[in-house]
Amino acid sequence: MTKRKGSIVVEGERKAVLSVERGLHMLTYRWSADPAFLAGLAPIAAVTGASEGVLLVSAPGDAFGVLAEPGAGLVVVAQEAGTIELTLRARRPGAPLSAEIELKRVEAPRPAYAMPAARAREPLPLGGAEFLVSAHVSLRGDLTAGRGDWVCGPQMPGRIEGLELRGTTEDLPLEYQVATGGRTGGWTSWFPAGTYAGSRGKAVPLIGLRIRLKPEAAASLALKAEAAFLGATTVTRVGREIELTGPSLLDPLVGLKLDFVTAEAAEAAPREPVATPASSRLRVFRRLERANEAA
Repeated sequence: MTKRKGSIVVEGERKAVLSVERGLHMLTYRWSADPAFLAGLAPIAAVTGASEGVLLVSAPGDAFGVLAEPGAGLVVVAQEAGTIELTLRARRPGAPLSAEIELKRVEAPRPAYAMPAARAREPLPLGGAEFLVSAHVSLRGDLTAGRGDWVCGPQMPGRIEGLELRGTTEDLPLEYQVATGGRTGGWTSWFPAGTYAGSRGKAVPLIGLRIRLKPEAAASLALKAEAAFLGATTVTRVGREIELTGPSLLDPLVGLKLDFVTAEAAEAAPREPVATPASSRLRVFRRLERANEAA
């Protein structure tokens, strides 16, 4: 018995024992260039034994645990590491008894980038709750971040088209509004935690976000949010009710980080000036000039 390219090759033997790691696997009967395979004399492979916790799933219509011919396969669910006993049976006396059986783990492709290092999470203030921030991001789909972590943000900005804030183990004592641009844009009504606010796949990014604690939230509790808007510096707001907008009120939201803090920390935080809309006086002056010329 030899191993080649992750496959088990059984030559001149009727039985083989395959080691199985915990997880989901595929047991496949591989094709071969052996003339006997083309002549229909390939041996029959069957699983004749398995460790406790190793389960098999056969294709509909196939005999349980049997790989009748090349191209057949079985799903192997190993709840814990173990072994599988495989037996080869010749089609007829004197027929070849050689086959290649591959046991391959089934898993999603791993990301090519390095995962971020674990960050020490700030203690949760009294009255707060653990929560997740889910965002629908243009060209990237749905992304989720935990309390105090960036979703998108300065390092990986993305146009956020909708948001949902939801508690992980208990109700979240806050509500929120979002604002979008365009003719039908503006501020939405207030949404309770666990509700999606915004759009999907319409190329309409959010340009503003308001979050406030509910009246029943602990008096010692406050919010701290950092928001990144396209082409602008990061905006930080603290308080029981906060508003996040870019300098021009039209800049797309491309990152958000939200956390609970104590009311004392909110009072001690420096206050940033709130962005104001650009003046429209230049347009008015031009209209006045044209009116004077006509006069």
